[in-house]
Amino acid sequence: MKLHSSLIAFFLVAGASSLAIPAAADNHRGGPRGNSERLAAIDTNGDGDISREEAEAARQANFAETDTDGDGAITEAEFSAAREAREAERRAQRRGSAFSRADENGDGVLTLEETGGRIDLMFERVDADGDGVITQAEQDAVRDAMRGRRGGRRGASPAE
Repeated sequence: MKLHSSLIAFFLVAGASSLAIPAAADNHRGGPRGNSERLAAIDTNGDGDISREEAEAARQANFAETDTDGDGAITEAEFSAAREAREAERRAQRRGSAFSRADENGDGVLTLEETGGRIDLMFERVDADGDGVITQAEQDAVRDAMRGRRGGRRGASPAE
């Protein structure tokens, strides 16, 4: 029996299935693209559906990868090491994709012109009166707006 991909995505993201070792602990931050990639990896026959057998095979492979000493049990140290490795991989992917976005012509190098977009974007967002100068009042307004989205807590994410 085939399971629909969106149902599997729910289980992966919610951590409600036995696939939740330790990757699903991180899936909630993976975003839709991260989940699509995980689902594609589980769908070994590439038919767009995930069978119970494919899900079980993925669970077993994930467990075996995390159980680095092969004793049939995952210690807290093994769990933490697997999670840290996944986080390091995601950070490396984000750095690579940030470079790719900045490299507008795709030639593998950034020119001075290609790096100007962030400055332009900052001025668009912060220079409220469009006079080409970001005043202290405009900086304060942006800071206050960000704090408002974070519930007044410095450094808190908007979701907290």
